[in-house]
Amino acid sequence: MSNPTRNFSLRNVTTSKPQLARTESQQSVAASDDYYSFSDRAPSSPESVATIMRFRTADSHAPSPAMSQIHLAQEDPESQRPPTSSTVRFAEDRPDHVSPTSDAARSDETALRSPADYPGPAPTPGMDDSPYVRFAIDQLTQDRARGIQRNDSISTTTTSDYPTDRMVWDEGLGYFTRTRTPIRHEAPPARPSYTSPSPQALPQRPASVDPESFMAVDAPEQSLLYPGLDYLPLVLRPWALALTIFCCLLMMGAIVFCNVWSRGEEGLWDYVRQGDSRYFVLQFLPQIVAAPIIIWLFVIQAAVYRIAPFSIMSAERQQGLVMNRLPILSKNFIFPDFSHFRHGEALFGFSLFAIWLSNFFAIPLLSCLFQAKYYIIDGQGVWRWASVQSVGWTLVGLYGVLTLGLIMLFVRFLRGRSGLMWDPVSLADLISIIQRSNILHDFEHSETVPSVRESLDPRVLRLGYWKLSSKTEVFYGIGEVDAPVRTPSLHQTSKTRETQPHGLAKVCFDIEHNGAFANDPNDHHLYSLSARYRWTPWFLRKLPVFIWIVIVFALFIAFVAVSFINSAIEGGFPPKLPSLPSAGAFSSSNFLYSFIPALIGNVLFLAWQPVDVYFRALQPYAELSAPSGASAERSVLLSYPSCFPFQVTVQAIINGHFKVAWISLMSLLSLAIPILAGGVFVALWFPSHDDIRIAAFLPAFYALIGFCGLYAVSFLAIWPGRRRYLPHDITTLADLMSYLYQSPLLSDKILREPRSKTDLVTRLIVAPPSERQLPSYGFGIYVGRDGKEHLGIDRFHRPGRSDMLITTGNMK
Repeated sequence: MSNPTRNFSLRNVTTSKPQLARTESQQSVAASDDYYSFSDRAPSSPESVATIMRFRTADSHAPSPAMSQIHLAQEDPESQRPPTSSTVRFAEDRPDHVSPTSDAARSDETALRSPADYPGPAPTPGMDDSPYVRFAIDQLTQDRARGIQRNDSISTTTTSDYPTDRMVWDEGLGYFTRTRTPIRHEAPPARPSYTSPSPQALPQRPASVDPESFMAVDAPEQSLLYPGLDYLPLVLRPWALALTIFCCLLMMGAIVFCNVWSRGEEGLWDYVRQGDSRYFVLQFLPQIVAAPIIIWLFVIQAAVYRIAPFSIMSAERQQGLVMNRLPILSKNFIFPDFSHFRHGEALFGFSLFAIWLSNFFAIPLLSCLFQAKYYIIDGQGVWRWASVQSVGWTLVGLYGVLTLGLIMLFVRFLRGRSGLMWDPVSLADLISIIQRSNILHDFEHSETVPSVRESLDPRVLRLGYWKLSSKTEVFYGIGEVDAPVRTPSLHQTSKTRETQPHGLAKVCFDIEHNGAFANDPNDHHLYSLSARYRWTPWFLRKLPVFIWIVIVFALFIAFVAVSFINSAIEGGFPPKLPSLPSAGAFSSSNFLYSFIPALIGNVLFLAWQPVDVYFRALQPYAELSAPSGASAERSVLLSYPSCFPFQVTVQAIINGHFKVAWISLMSLLSLAIPILAGGVFVALWFPSHDDIRIAAFLPAFYALIGFCGLYAVSFLAIWPGRRRYLPHDITTLADLMSYLYQSPLLSDKILREPRSKTDLVTRLIVAPPSERQLPSYGFGIYVGRDGKEHLGIDRFHRPGRSDMLITTGNMK
């Protein structure tokens, strides 16, 4: 049940006598100093942070000329003690209906920040107070123009009716700031607009004062604290790529040898009978040899997708859309993916296209590479296995393109750095990269939007080492060059919020959301079930999965029925096409009944790969959505998408993730379908029918039926559960960052700037010094670093705050 009582901290509101009061503080408002030094000092007083609270009078009180005549009251004598923090406060004549304005209610045209978010000196006696006076006047005139808004613990999104906030240089208050990238929400109902002040009327920022900004630097040489940013996953290292290229060259050499030998020596081997050892070597072994290359190419492809955005940001050759448009999960299966071409990375794009081309056509072409041909040798006719010349040279070209693509990857990583300390395979790895970023403000309210990529504007980013313009400390992460800090102090935000009076950090979750503001159209995002469970890949939604199950079982039943009715397979069937091989050993019927079944089986194999990819990627969120959260090993440290074949299955069984284990195993077993389908049929002479008919190698055909049945049954395992539904996609870096941008994990002591993957894992699997138990992590509604509610990833329990609200376990 909802609680209509809100934890508002209201001040007396007046329309005639504004005051500027000062209270003593023991902490500087230079938030970025605390943030980027990671100081452990905590404020000794809840009043220590300079806070600006804005209030509005009711719409019924129309502004009048008299309202512009504002007189400041005498200062409180206690305000003469430095340093001080400022609070704009009004007294007398409280209206009947007043609601405080959320500090998240900002227009898309301007961005206001709390003074704690920006460095600057605190006001002291003897200094000019005009910036504070002008600030208070602007708040009054601006707020009366906008009308009443609300601020509760649930709503974090409002719209602006006043087109432009008046920007006043305030000597450190943070009132004159750079506009942040807006999050685009649905347009609010049209309301009367107001004329903004002309640019000439705006106070100019002093040219001699600059905010702290990010400056790109190189890592100090020979320093253990700053390792080189040239890490590459194992499969992308030069020696591993060279080994893969060598295997492709071996395949090309073997095919060239077979083509040349078959043409010059009139065939390769005598044909004895269907199903003998020679039949197995020439009809099944080529596909079996190609299978490990295909599986290894999937691993290479996944590594390229995973590190490509980081590598592009490190090379600083981007077009501003890498973070929110370039996928980090493999998509290059049934259809080729050209997204890397669109982002200016032709080497990555061509390499991935070459991998797709090989994976799609290699097995179908290899299945019809050898055919039986009738030769006249020494005056006697004999059937011999021969290499089909046209198919063989096509395969040589196919593997040649693949080799060229792998060479491009080899060159790309040989001459360029990745920008990484280690492989970013888990959510914990991403946290360590973005925890000090200056772009997190871009993601405000993005956790519940349907598409993060559409809500962010282009921004050119860099991955590497940084320092602030006024400091010498070097740190690592993603940022925008020469841009302001913009991010509040992590320690100031995390600690002062917890020590604020009146329990402001303790949130009363309103699950049913029918409190005093239940009808507010802007107050449904975090608690809306339609928003929380909006997204899963289209092919894993309930209706498509149901359709897949019906189609696959119908096709399987039809396949079995047609095969055994009237002994159609055992007795053979007419080819309907010419069967005699040409001079190049090409037979239309043999090619058709080898290439087409193998191609169909290969499509089934490739169609299963996206299912495997997304089940691996969604498993951490499924664990985080458990009612009581999950341990780090089973959630933020999970790295299934980067695991090797069979390693996923073993690790998932150990962790109890049996769906992931079976689906990943099936992604390998389904490769048997195109291998068997391509070699099971061959054109033979049937004396009983005095005709050439298409016959099936029955042992292989029965095995094919078994694997097809296993494939069909496996679709029952992909039925989606509620825990695998999310507010939006997780395909890009921006999608993942939208669930972390306000998480206290970014300022958590156990995650502060790890210098190796071993360091990071050790911190997460060992209980913190101040706690007896290992922390658990969840995906739900939590109190962010800004003191408001957000939807995303955090520790399930934090001292002094309400436990995270996870709705998955409460909803049936």
